[in-house]
Amino acid sequence: MISEAGAMQRAVALSKRGYPAPNPHVGCVIVKDGAIVGEGYHNHAGGPHAEVAALRAAGPRAAGASVYVTMEPCNHHGRTPPCSEALLAAGVAKVSYAVSDPNPVAGGGAEALRAAGIAVSHGLLANEAEAANEMWLTAVRRRRPYVVAKAAASLDAKAALPTGESKWITGESARRRGHVLRAECGAVMVGRRTVLADEPLLTARIPRVPNQPTRIILDRNGQLSPDHRVFDNSAPSLRVVGPGAKHEGMLVPMKGDGFDLPALLDRLYGEGFTSILVEGGPTTLGAFFAAGLVDRLHLFVAPKVLGDGIDWVRGMHVATLAQAPEFKLLQVRRHGPDLELILSPRG
Repeated sequence: MISEAGAMQRAVALSKRGYPAPNPHVGCVIVKDGAIVGEGYHNHAGGPHAEVAALRAAGPRAAGASVYVTMEPCNHHGRTPPCSEALLAAGVAKVSYAVSDPNPVAGGGAEALRAAGIAVSHGLLANEAEAANEMWLTAVRRRRPYVVAKAAASLDAKAALPTGESKWITGESARRRGHVLRAECGAVMVGRRTVLADEPLLTARIPRVPNQPTRIILDRNGQLSPDHRVFDNSAPSLRVVGPGAKHEGMLVPMKGDGFDLPALLDRLYGEGFTSILVEGGPTTLGAFFAAGLVDRLHLFVAPKVLGDGIDWVRGMHVATLAQAPEFKLLQVRRHGPDLELILSPRG
């Protein structure tokens, strides 16, 4: 017989699956007579929500059952109908959710369920559910995308040789992890120089990714040719340009020599982006660090020394050590010969 905490723990574990960006990570478990009769998770944007997937698995056994879901059931018509209506139609007796939905458009599911006579409770394993859905919850509460910075560097902090050669600093396992980060964020951003130097595709070339991440290209003057691979039909692309650009794109104001990054993030959030992987190059990464807009850093370190190469972050002016952005180490992962350092801003 499974306990309430055990059911919600299972829902949290399920919520970590799939690549639902820009939507939230949500898991759901349905229990009847002490046994799990259905479970599911939100796999991808446009697909069934966790509650609907679990209800389909449970079938008629959902009637009179208890539902444990990591986030408050939605109460609006988006790409899919409201989960609150699906739960009511299934005849469930009780709904326990871990975290309230901070989205004013989709929230209200708990109130709708209570009004229909369903027993509703919340807060069970809230911390665990929050951690599993950190990027989306943070983005919606702050109303700007969660920014993940990613870089690959040598032991002496170089991203490339003086010639610009950088393929490949890290090994295949570390690069595969980078593809996972692209899928998790649902959007990947690079600057114009990275496109010219590396001709990247910027897709998530790993199994079970229904929706490829949107490729966001910072091209101030609109100089890049549409023939570059980042503009092909293998994934959505969005060119960001400044005033007077040669090619059309999403117009963002400039600030000094670069884009007004808070304005850029505001525009992107308005377009539905909740998390973005900033892959580079060094100048783009430096701009985000200088603006204090990096929420998490994934630094892949290879056991190589490149000497007089190109630093992995550039363009930051730090006058004193007291002004230097400081990060705390959250986790270290090993990928073959390479290390992945996962860090967040301190303070």
